[in-house]
Amino acid sequence: MTIIDSIVLGIMQGLTEFLPVSSSGHLVFMEKLLGHKDVPLLYDILLHVASLLAVFIFFRKKLFALVSGFFSFKKGVNDSHRYVLMMLISTAVTTAMLVVTKPMLEGIKENPLMLMPAFAFTAMLLLFAQFGFKRATEDREINWKDAVVIGFFQGIAVLPGVSRSGSTISGGILRKIKAERVVEFSFMLAIPAILGALALELVKADGVGAIDFGVIAAGFVSSFASSLAALKLLVFMMKKTVLYPFAVYLILLSIAALYVL
Repeated sequence: MTIIDSIVLGIMQGLTEFLPVSSSGHLVFMEKLLGHKDVPLLYDILLHVASLLAVFIFFRKKLFALVSGFFSFKKGVNDSHRYVLMMLISTAVTTAMLVVTKPMLEGIKENPLMLMPAFAFTAMLLLFAQFGFKRATEDREINWKDAVVIGFFQGIAVLPGVSRSGSTISGGILRKIKAERVVEFSFMLAIPAILGALALELVKADGVGAIDFGVIAAGFVSSFASSLAALKLLVFMMKKTVLYPFAVYLILLSIAALYVL
């Protein structure tokens, strides 16, 4: 893999990590197009970590308030404690689903043609969310039932081609939660999801030395920069309650996958 290839993959990862079009699916797609059949999964995850850094910067005020509130026990249990608990519930549900989704994940990486139905499934989720916006008007805190549903949808999104942000947003819309709250919770859930995936790969340390450090650095920087741009775009689109362009794009991409892969 060259530095140019890595920059292309990094930009692709950053733009698709938060836009509801599946970053992992695009990475598999681009890796096959570029001819890199044995790119270590750890490299993919490091690009996700660059996107995670973008979340820390973009939502720094929310994270600071959440952390400071979590370690404050002056008034007993507070909103920060409850918010973190809901994150833990969603993450636990997603982790439990790995028993089923992890083998399927490996299967899709081995057979990229399976990206076609995965992209199409995400498109259907986004269309569902688009039509559900009008009913999703409850400006309330996330409760445990919401957390279970959103965690379930995030568990499905472990599969390449199924968008994590698109799935979690759709889960929240299904629970009739206001779009802005769902988006924020979705991004907060990205933190344990990405860190957990990184920890699993660090334990295996499979293929860490197979890619030059300069190549990894180029991908990391390009992923970080494009992630910030994607965050701003998605927040803007959610405020306008517009998701159908992403659904149309994924339908076209699923057709392209059928012919290209």
